[in-house]
Amino acid sequence: MVDLDKMLELLEEKRQLLLAFEAVTQVMLTCQEEQLGEQLKGRQRLLERLQELETELAELCSRAGEDGALARAAAQAKAEPSALPEELGPVYRAAMEAQAVLSRLPESEVQAIMRLRLEQERILEQIKSTNQGSAAKAARFYSVGAGQGGSSRLGHA
Repeated sequence: MVDLDKMLELLEEKRQLLLAFEAVTQVMLTCQEEQLGEQLKGRQRLLERLQELETELAELCSRAGEDGALARAAAQAKAEPSALPEELGPVYRAAMEAQAVLSRLPESEVQAIMRLRLEQERILEQIKSTNQGSAAKAARFYSVGAGQGGSSRLGHA
């Protein structure tokens, strides 16, 4: 038999991590540009832990023998609730709560991607602007002269 208490604990942690991921994504939409890198790192840490949880759930179910497949389906909210034994009902409900959070993520994810693209375009424009200034032209002129060995034609006259 599968350890139902452990499954419920893992599913609750999954739900909490998904809520944290959702919150970090929302912060990314309005934070200062300097904070975006740290927010992305935070999201990455959450994703890594979510992957670990999925592995733990799969291992927990695989150790349960015949009951494991049904427990895994309940933990993924992929089973028909009426086909589940009564003791897997709380697992299915916990999985559905995590799925509810997960279903909200795609919209905010699209907005976060748009924000990152806008920041990328803004930085690219700054680079282009900097490269077209008089200081950039002088630097290019100097680098061309320096690349010719340091002597000019006038020096050989």
